[in-house]
Amino acid sequence: MKKEHLIIVIQYLFRFILGGLLVFAGILKVQDNTTLFESVAYIPWLSIGIKSLIIDFLPYIEIAAGTLLIFKIFDKVVLPLNGLIYLSFLIFAIWGLNTGLEIDCGCFGDLDNSSFIGSLLGGEMGWRMVIRNSIFVLMIGFLFLNPFTFSNFDQ
Repeated sequence: MKKEHLIIVIQYLFRFILGGLLVFAGILKVQDNTTLFESVAYIPWLSIGIKSLIIDFLPYIEIAAGTLLIFKIFDKVVLPLNGLIYLSFLIFAIWGLNTGLEIDCGCFGDLDNSSFIGSLLGGEMGWRMVIRNSIFVLMIGFLFLNPFTFSNFDQ
């Protein structure tokens, strides 16, 4: 398998994972946004209006951005939007770790940590969340690569 084809396969896998996570998280927040409400309430440097916008619209933005990412629709807008979403999640996780917040981030609604998905994704502030979100940012960064630029280096 050529390098370009491998990169394309990995990119489609990353699209499915990252887009699927956003759709999953958005649906859980639409069903019950209390943990999102609680986590956003702890951010003192955001105005009440911005907090309200985040609580009201973030779940729908996640669902739309995740779906468009999976199906590779409007990529020139959707890739940077997803990058911004995952980067802001990473910044929030770093901020929460540095301030010592001991709350559930509300990332995936109110998942039970005893379930497999709940224990895998987790929602508690800490190093695990920073590492997880860093991996997600690296994955979205990988989607910006053009696989055919690598073929020029092989010659």
